Amino acid sequence: MLNYSLGRYDVQMSIVIDQKIKLGVVNFLNATPLIHGISCIDGIELIPRVPSELIRQLEIEAIDVALASSIDYQRSAAELAILPIGVLSSDGESMTVQLCSRVPLKEIKVVHCDSDSHTSIALMAIILFEKYKIRPEIVKIDVQSIKRDDVSWPDSVLVIGDKVVTSHCENEYDYCVDLGQAWKDLTGLPFVFATWFARTNTPDNVIKKISMVLERQLACNEQRIEQVVSEYADERGWERPLAFLYLTSYIQYTFKTEHIKSIELFYALSKKCGFIEKVKPLVFLH
Repeated sequence: MLNYSLGRYDVQMSIVIDQKIKLGVVNFLNATPLIHGISCIDGIELIPRVPSELIRQLEIEAIDVALASSIDYQRSAAELAILPIGVLSSDGESMTVQLCSRVPLKEIKVVHCDSDSHTSIALMAIILFEKYKIRPEIVKIDVQSIKRDDVSWPDSVLVIGDKVVTSHCENEYDYCVDLGQAWKDLTGLPFVFATWFARTNTPDNVIKKISMVLERQLACNEQRIEQVVSEYADERGWERPLAFLYLTSYIQYTFKTEHIKSIELFYALSKKCGFIEKVKPLVFLH
């Protein structure tokens, strides 16, 4: 029979082993192939947030792994690493990251930006600086409130995610550019909007378990994408045929070598245009 001290140790170890892995995710349609079905897996809890909030949740250790905005790897004070097992990327047109303006892009002075994503704002800053040599003022805005409160759209606006489709914002403007396509035209590379991050001190057993789960679920969901669309498109305001086309033809999920090249270039250009002060080297966890 175990003595008291060993028994207490066993109880403590059980608590550590049984503790749920907290996975920070976004509620956009494009994330569903990465996360669909994971909420049913024992030992993992999904924590939904908008992309711009997830990095803070990682920093305060409220979550263990997050599908976070790419630029936040550089902006965070925490020591982070990339789990190269999945991305939200477009190889050209993204369909859901749009800069819209009533004036020609080279004449933009102020952009009202959807506050949900830091990466899209950085990408916009790069495109406008590299193509037009301008650095417009950035004003954060709640895009949802524009439609909800029936207020006028600003002269220039950056909209991301499902809101691009559900708000029909492009109907308000004479000039619209898809930033995924703009990046492809500029660099010849796909653009990585988000990927999986964890703190570098995350225990190996947590990384191994979550990596296995994420890799398996992505492979599974890509084989049943019609089911994923049928479960999520309606509630997010998408017509099912468009949602299917979007998830199968516009968004990439498998992490590849070209995504590493793209991330590195994105960070370098973010520094060049003044969006970040320095570039941290990439660190990966497997």
